[in-house]
Amino acid sequence: MAQYPIPQFIEQESKIAFFISFRQFFYLLAAGGICFVLYWVLPTTLFYIASVIIFFAAAILAFVTINGAPIINIILGAIGFSMGGKNYTWKKKESPYPFKPIKRTQIKKIEQGPVLQAQASQLKRTRTQIETRSK
Repeated sequence: MAQYPIPQFIEQESKIAFFISFRQFFYLLAAGGICFVLYWVLPTTLFYIASVIIFFAAAILAFVTINGAPIINIILGAIGFSMGGKNYTWKKKESPYPFKPIKRTQIKKIEQGPVLQAQASQLKRTRTQIETRSK
């Protein structure tokens, strides 16, 4: 009986409507709530600038993935790596056996004998005649 591979590590977020998942919906909802508060706090021109920036940031957080991972995970991982302590240690690895020198064979040079002079070929004579324009 043939066995078929079973897919593993399938992670799929449930969708609210069409392509928006709960996580994406809450990012956009939070951006809308922040912009609603800023509408009453900031002057009009500053509100427009801030709301555009906030909605672009929310859209990036909600929809952009890198290698299948949400960008928020990558950003948090980068912050954790840069803030976390790094311990650089070097330990000399002991070899399981003492090193033994390897005897290598000497490469012998091939002595070149006298080089034979090739006779002038018909092609070479023809080229010479063409270059000198002689018959």
